[in-house]
Amino acid sequence: MVSLEWYRSFIEVYRVGTVSGAAQVLHLTQPAVSQHIAALESTLGTQLFQRMPRRMLPTEAGKRLYNRIAAAIETLGSIPTKSALADAPLLIRLGTPQEFFSEHILKYLSQTDSTLFSIRFGLTQELIEQLLENNLDCVIATQKIPKSELEYQLIFEESFWLVGPPTAIIPVSQDVLQVDLTPLEQWLSQQPWIAYSEDLPIIRRFWRVVFGRRLNVNPQFVIPDLRSIRAAIAQGLGYSVLPDYLCKEWIAENRITLVLKPTLAVTNHIWLAYRKSERQSQQTAMLLNLLEASLL
Repeated sequence: MVSLEWYRSFIEVYRVGTVSGAAQVLHLTQPAVSQHIAALESTLGTQLFQRMPRRMLPTEAGKRLYNRIAAAIETLGSIPTKSALADAPLLIRLGTPQEFFSEHILKYLSQTDSTLFSIRFGLTQELIEQLLENNLDCVIATQKIPKSELEYQLIFEESFWLVGPPTAIIPVSQDVLQVDLTPLEQWLSQQPWIAYSEDLPIIRRFWRVVFGRRLNVNPQFVIPDLRSIRAAIAQGLGYSVLPDYLCKEWIAENRITLVLKPTLAVTNHIWLAYRKSERQSQQTAMLLNLLEASLL
């Protein structure tokens, strides 16, 4: 098996041209460098240098070997030392839904030399798989996927509201809605719908909880981004169900219309997921502090 030190000695002899010069660069003795070169030649079964009176001249085999390994040896040489790693900024790799990150977390991030953030957007299932493979430090999850290696910390509860275009006129009075939602349900069933996916997961759940039955409609638009759905509603393209944190300001500004905020709230928990082995890590602690501040 070839030793890395043999390659280091070979590289320096190639560059400096002498064993004594390479030994000075490497802080080794001349016999040690000579032994490295001899061992490397013996292992590879080829002569790497021509021994001249005052200089070591690389053979064609030596030139080919240098071209193959020089970049790799330089890369290894650039790896930080233990002390450098101790002073390096903390890297936090976070997986999160794009909308929640943009609306709730982004404005609380600040530029700092001590912390670096790497953000990855995606669906909870995909992000949890990345967390289990150690490609992420934590995940903001919209559902709790049971895994023995993971822990979940509840960080937020979102409520869902039914919203429509700013020009929407609801043909059912509030007095009627207080006692009977059937007229509203019948009218909504005839309206165009905008969904996150073709199976309408959020809308169908809202329908079952609020109206007590299954919604049978085909969405006119399928847009896999909640903020884009909000914008489409504002343009008058249809109705949908969105989390309250995406609706409040737009309703107050009359950019969309609140059709129904149900008495029986339709809610969903949002969690911070992390590996049990990392429950005391700096990344987990910093994210929990950040989320606590952002959601006050």
